[in-house]
Amino acid sequence: MGKLLYFARRMPMSALLGVLGGILLLSVFLGLLLGYLPIGGRDLADILRYQVLGGESPAIGMGAASAVWDLRLPRVLLAACVGMGLSLSGAVMQAIFRNPMADPYIMGVSSGASLGVACAVFLGIGTALGAGSMGVGAFLGAVAVSAAAAAAAGRFGGYDISYLLILGIALGAVCAGVTGVLVYLGANSTGMDVTLYWLMGSVAAAKLPGTLILLVVVAGAAAFFTTQARILNLMLEGETAAIPLGRPLLPFMRLYLVLNALLVGCVVLNAGLIGFIGLLAPHFTRMLVGADHRRLIPAAVLFGGIAAVWADILGRALVPGVDIPLGVMLALMGAPAFIVMLTRRAYRFGGAE
Repeated sequence: MGKLLYFARRMPMSALLGVLGGILLLSVFLGLLLGYLPIGGRDLADILRYQVLGGESPAIGMGAASAVWDLRLPRVLLAACVGMGLSLSGAVMQAIFRNPMADPYIMGVSSGASLGVACAVFLGIGTALGAGSMGVGAFLGAVAVSAAAAAAAGRFGGYDISYLLILGIALGAVCAGVTGVLVYLGANSTGMDVTLYWLMGSVAAAKLPGTLILLVVVAGAAAFFTTQARILNLMLEGETAAIPLGRPLLPFMRLYLVLNALLVGCVVLNAGLIGFIGLLAPHFTRMLVGADHRRLIPAAVLFGGIAAVWADILGRALVPGVDIPLGVMLALMGAPAFIVMLTRRAYRFGGAE
């Protein structure tokens, strides 16, 4: 492990991203091949050729071709997008709060999203939106809570992040309480089942158009935050390190909180509440490449995509005939890995040399 860390930290950035990008593409390719209905490499190439270019029908049959294009491809891409987006969000939140326990939902985003779902399911607010009502409700709830936190940032205690954390906890508690009341008063078996499945986080209902939109959002957010690596490094050091450089951090923090809300909102809109990957991926990547966000941000994004794709593959293939939700698989895979990582002396939140 020590040799791997030494090699990874001294690898040129382009080579590191090339390796991780290659592993991610290979993982997506294997995700298209593996599953309840195994597909050969040649058959997959025929299916992709037919769907993109048209022409002669694939020899494997249109049923299998439709299953791969309409079901397996969207969910594999969505899993990758979820992993990349939440890993990016987790890395940014850990820098803002200088807290190793920070994750994408630290500001009460998950409670806001749950409240939005409860309103859509039990109050009928999202009836006009049909099947997408839960996702839209979650998106609006997550964005509303984060917007409130961003607006309040700096009004109490200046840049002292402890005030912001307390505010996030308070907002999350209020949302959780209201959600509990709605669930209790409007409890029915159908609504409870639907809400519980959404809270587990799943990519089983992925649709290609929505997935491609999320891919664009994640790519844009990753590109932006990569350009903000110096500011994120200053945030990790604290306000006292930024003041001599003439860089007030509060405006950047507000901007990052709003952008994080939009990013996480888009993720929960498509896949529900999926946890742990946003906490695990930045930590593992930090151990691998160090704490410098110029390397950490792109590496964490790619590693998060790899981990989520393999969690989805295992969720489909581990138990025949059973589709384990992505959020459950990430928790089952991530918790033991996280514990093992924390027991290693090589790990430091600020990055070990």
